[in-house]
Amino acid sequence: MRTTTLPRRSLRPGRNIALPVVLTALLASCGAPGAQSPLSDTPTDVSTSIGDEPVTLDVLVSTPDVPLYEALGEAFQGEHSNVTVQVTGEDFNSLTTNVPRLISGTEVPDLVRLASFGNLVEDKLLTNLDPYAEAYGWTAWPQSQFASTRVGDDGRQRGTGHLYGAGPGFGLTGVYYNKSLAEQIGMSEPPATLGDLEESMGKAKDAGLLPMMVNGKDGGLAYPLQNLQMNAADGTQVVQDWNYNTPGADIDTPALVDAATTLQGWSDEGYLPDDVNSIDQTQAPARFAEGEGVFFPSGNWQAPVLQEAGGGEIGFFLFPPDDAGEPFTAMTAAGVLAIPTKSDQPDAAAAFLDFIQTDDGARQSTLDLLGLPPGGPEDASLPDSEPGSLVAGTVESFQMLLESDGLVDFMSNSTASMHANTLIPQTQLLVAGKTSPAEFSAAIQKDYEEAEK
Repeated sequence: MRTTTLPRRSLRPGRNIALPVVLTALLASCGAPGAQSPLSDTPTDVSTSIGDEPVTLDVLVSTPDVPLYEALGEAFQGEHSNVTVQVTGEDFNSLTTNVPRLISGTEVPDLVRLASFGNLVEDKLLTNLDPYAEAYGWTAWPQSQFASTRVGDDGRQRGTGHLYGAGPGFGLTGVYYNKSLAEQIGMSEPPATLGDLEESMGKAKDAGLLPMMVNGKDGGLAYPLQNLQMNAADGTQVVQDWNYNTPGADIDTPALVDAATTLQGWSDEGYLPDDVNSIDQTQAPARFAEGEGVFFPSGNWQAPVLQEAGGGEIGFFLFPPDDAGEPFTAMTAAGVLAIPTKSDQPDAAAAFLDFIQTDDGARQSTLDLLGLPPGGPEDASLPDSEPGSLVAGTVESFQMLLESDGLVDFMSNSTASMHANTLIPQTQLLVAGKTSPAEFSAAIQKDYEEAEK
């Protein structure tokens, strides 16, 4: 568990190689949310050299990501013997809540895992990475991988504007299933339609099995909810505009009400665990791997652990469309790291960002340890995965999703408070029958608009 006080780093090396980058702002001396003299978010000079003086790079990520970043840090240190990478983990919900305070204080990490941008760009707490993108040639890579980490000049709308984050790989949501339990209910292949999935859950219930394991304590209910919304909306544009904070975006629609009605119905039918709202993302995969639940909606980041625990008895499929043959949609986003404006090691941090996207060993570790297919240059090598394995299955699903052009950001990332303060409590109320689908839909939009003010 991370403490809020980060260890002090060594002095940064001198930066004497200025690259010809576009300078768009002046450095300011200090700043924090609400300060009169905010920091500039665009570095005046950048370098792809980190010199040979001792450097300590502080990396703050969510706790489950720590083993991956420790491995990436060790590999980076192998290339740069003067660099020490210190990785610290914090509970995801706490990290999401505490990021503004952590990166506006005096002991600031050099790289921080972000779930959403919120006011961080508007308050100039994150470094504009455009100069580094030019310096490292990221501008020549497929740009769709950076869409969710670009923020407009208004500091709010995403999908356009300046680059504020990059990461080693991409998360992808879908549905895990227990092959042995599926066989018991006569399911020989993944459901092709939502109707097929619901029919299988009904058979599981009749057979005395738990149809679906979900971690309702920390946001797992949002995965099937968003897929149900996209199915009901017959497209992704409404939710994508909403996620990217497009002016006037409104998700309080019949599609979200329909999705909430279906999810609440699954709870009423006994398809979800009785204690769904007390199950977290550590308990859920563990209980599912032990045979509790035929289905488990979650992300590819669970694949390495479930592959090891499941002994080949766990499969993965993309959430099915309403009708067979329709394009697949799924939630996906880069595992975003950002450089706080107050970092005193921005060049080393940018070098680490470039390394984890381009180094063959780092890309392999990203898939092996966290199940994330890497982005990076178009001609970059693809990591190996064991044919027929669960990890290979999630990689194949990612390729299927690319072919369907169905990549959509997470509703949880729409505002800084959406995940912890709105989606989690509202989905918990919904499956507990303490709010109606219409009230749920209105509450989601209301909180979104409050956060946008």
